[in-house]
Amino acid sequence: MSSDFSVEITDGNNPNTKVVHLSGELDEVSIEKLRTYVDPILEDKNVVKLIFDFAKLEFINSKGIGYLVSVHTHLANDGRTLMLAGAVEPVMDVIALVGLTTIIPYYSTLSDALKS
Repeated sequence: MSSDFSVEITDGNNPNTKVVHLSGELDEVSIEKLRTYVDPILEDKNVVKLIFDFAKLEFINSKGIGYLVSVHTHLANDGRTLMLAGAVEPVMDVIALVGLTTIIPYYSTLSDALKS
């Protein structure tokens, strides 16, 4: 049932911004793969803004939400920012339900997040 999970990292609109493009399902299995991409970014203090692009993410569960909170906390402790962008309705429903948008800035499009 699980769709293929993939991660692509791109540079944002400046060298201090990275964008993590996710597709498929973010759950306890795919988080381990995601960590291999995101952990080096978290350790790079030059990256001050990290944007998760959810445009192609089809599903997120509580483990995925927990991971996002841990990334947010790690970045916030260094005065850095995590942003979320472009979630499809089922993913947005989960994000809104757990109140994630009250602690992590959310933008309806990636371009809006990049402009902020």
